[in-house]
Amino acid sequence: CVVCHGNLEEDRLLLCDGCDRPHHTYCLDPPLKHVPSGRWYCPHCPQPDDPEGKEYGFGEGGLYNLASFQTKANAFKTAYFEDGEIMMEREFWRLVGSPFGDVEVEYGSDLHSSVHGSGFPSPGSTNAHLPYATDGWNLTVFPTFPPSLLRWVGGDISGMKVPWLYVGMAFSAFCWHNEDHYTGSANYLHWGETKTWYGIPGADARAFEEAMREEAPELFLHQPDLLFHLVTIMSPERLREKGVRVTTCHQRPGQIVLTFPRAYHAGFNHGFNFAEAVNFASPDWIPQGRSCVRRYRRFGRNPVFSHDELLWILW
Repeated sequence: CVVCHGNLEEDRLLLCDGCDRPHHTYCLDPPLKHVPSGRWYCPHCPQPDDPEGKEYGFGEGGLYNLASFQTKANAFKTAYFEDGEIMMEREFWRLVGSPFGDVEVEYGSDLHSSVHGSGFPSPGSTNAHLPYATDGWNLTVFPTFPPSLLRWVGGDISGMKVPWLYVGMAFSAFCWHNEDHYTGSANYLHWGETKTWYGIPGADARAFEEAMREEAPELFLHQPDLLFHLVTIMSPERLREKGVRVTTCHQRPGQIVLTFPRAYHAGFNHGFNFAEAVNFASPDWIPQGRSCVRRYRRFGRNPVFSHDELLWILW
């Protein structure tokens, strides 16, 4: 048994159908009373027969308005942190690195500002008279503000040209990813508790991808495009051990975080907060965008917009 390292009670041993490692039924968390029939996968392996889907991912949470989600977020943090001295960041990575036990949190992510409204005034809003309604740093304006090349991309692409909203609670996280088409991104924290970010320079993107494949080869064998799904996370310390450069920043309310082309990033929230994010493409992004399209083709993924059409318009 990989948990207790004992080889007794072979009738209570389970062999994982993913990695072939043995586990006693009573060593699992939670323990199993009986050896299950059919295929069985340990907590470390993907479960292709999962009725909710054949890929790793996040389940759908409950339905909340902002006030009810605040109540849930604050109640969770109060209950979890009985000792106010516990350090959030250390506890977050302890939980990520623990193979047993779990903590369930929810994250209001990828909410369409066209549906729920933006935290910024826009030319068509009731606050259009405010001075920064047309300011370039207003995230409803930012994606198409010169010199961003997204102003030449047609359509209101949600999440890229039209901001998405994010309502966080303690430990709600976003896993390692870079942006669609390797564009840059701008994330503004309107209010609430700290958001911690981890960033990898675009020049280290290949090294990061190789480090992830080395760490969990069985996952990438099952799902080669795993990094596109925003469901993988590895600690900065482990990545640094593998030669990948990682930097950290703690974002406070009123601050904006920019990520640049091909830069992988991840992070988590320290408590109830509200953020808004959108993309941009500076003129020097074009070679990176072309590289991303080649990667989409290699993995059989559809682009969000036509890179060739954009180049034709610019020409």
